[in-house]
Amino acid sequence: MANSEYEYVKREFEFDRRLPPSNWIVVRIDGCHFHRFSKIHTFEKPNDKNALGLMNACATAMLEKFPDIVFAYGVSDEYRSLSFLEKKPNSITGEKDFFPNKELKEPPYFDARAVCYPNLKTIRDYLSWRQVDCHINNQYNTCFWMLVKSGKSEQEAQLALKGTFSKDKNELLAQQFQINYDDEPAMFRKGSSIYREKVEAVVKIDAYRSPIRRTQSKVTEAHVDIIGPDFWENHQHILREGKIMHEYVKKFDINCMLPPCNWIVVRINACQFDQFSKIHSFDKPNDETALRLMNASASLMVEQYPDIVFSYGFSNEFSFVFHEKTELYQRQESLILSSFSSYFTSLYMTKWKEFFPHKELMQPPRFEAKALCYPKLKILYEYLSWRQAECHTANQHSTCFWMLVKSGKSENEAHEILKGTLSKDKNELLFQQFQMNYNNEPAMFRKGSCIYRQKVEELTKEEYIDNDTRERWEVKVDHVDMGPGFWRKHPWIMNNCNQ
Repeated sequence: MANSEYEYVKREFEFDRRLPPSNWIVVRIDGCHFHRFSKIHTFEKPNDKNALGLMNACATAMLEKFPDIVFAYGVSDEYRSLSFLEKKPNSITGEKDFFPNKELKEPPYFDARAVCYPNLKTIRDYLSWRQVDCHINNQYNTCFWMLVKSGKSEQEAQLALKGTFSKDKNELLAQQFQINYDDEPAMFRKGSSIYREKVEAVVKIDAYRSPIRRTQSKVTEAHVDIIGPDFWENHQHILREGKIMHEYVKKFDINCMLPPCNWIVVRINACQFDQFSKIHSFDKPNDETALRLMNASASLMVEQYPDIVFSYGFSNEFSFVFHEKTELYQRQESLILSSFSSYFTSLYMTKWKEFFPHKELMQPPRFEAKALCYPKLKILYEYLSWRQAECHTANQHSTCFWMLVKSGKSENEAHEILKGTLSKDKNELLFQQFQMNYNNEPAMFRKGSCIYRQKVEELTKEEYIDNDTRERWEVKVDHVDMGPGFWRKHPWIMNNCNQ
């Protein structure tokens, strides 16, 4: 690469953290701030059947997308996807199928953590533990909300249930509300199990108009007991039999903490972005609207997370810088990465119509996230300089490539022409063949986007106060060089951790 001065930040600070081989991997997904989300969208209490149906539809789509997921179990706002190989979560756009008369008032987002189990016995025990937890929580919530609906305050309901056992709750429901808990829907009491089942399906009709049948794998949703051996004996193609003991599995849930007193960078990249941009007919070499959508999503991230002090992005990636003193999620790597990739995806999808009012979102985007830690501010600055150098190199090459293709060259011919060329060669090519001065291209394409907070003055609207101003922090998007001069002019960005 032409600009190698800053590349040491990649060699010395970026590491691949791989999950151990020959382990069963559970990816546990939980809704972030789900209590507030359900309140804003007026979900029914104690259970909203449509909301649970939407969660199950998302989990079903995950199994259809990723063949390595062999089983999923979910309850309320959480889902556990079980696979034998590492996979990354996806999302679907189906809220209107379940809530046709409700607007999505804020984007949902989920955090995730990966837990590894060495054998089938611990997997069976883990799933049993989650179903026991489902029963305990749902029975409590059923009692709690019935008491609240009967006129008790939430505090009175909590006091009434304090210290009660399962049989006490069953008696309360039967005596006060004439409810037999065992008659409640199985989805509420037992959660949802999603797995593949072998079914016989008609694949075509032969010349004699007789159906030809084949055995196929179909994703199935069930609300059954998975604690005892019966389910697993009848579904041996999923897992094998094992003795059920469940509480000890918690010790496998190990949280990886990012080191203290380090600046944290979370870098988000779009997955399979070439395919995504082709499906949605993005302009080449740069789609200005798509870039502004990325910038808008990143700006909202900065507004949502006060600990983000700076962000830089170009094309389909964004780097978010956290102050070295941040305690977000207690610096747990899996929670930071999963919530970031999920929330950024939700923001991108939510803002899509604002930027592409005449384009349908044909498939959901996916973003992966990576955490990097830098012990010194100088190294952090050089990381950002490296990303900006990468922006220049990639954009200059892409501009030349697509100008050649648009002039009639094939993609292979364009690659051959650019092979081995330096930056000055590309500038000459653009100028001589296309009368284009690369330096006159929009700064957003050449330099990427810097997002940070700056103080602005505004007039107060308080009564009895005339022409008084006050300062507030505003998120700004800029397209400038991040050399030493930029940091000298903006010293507050990295110095102030309580903006």
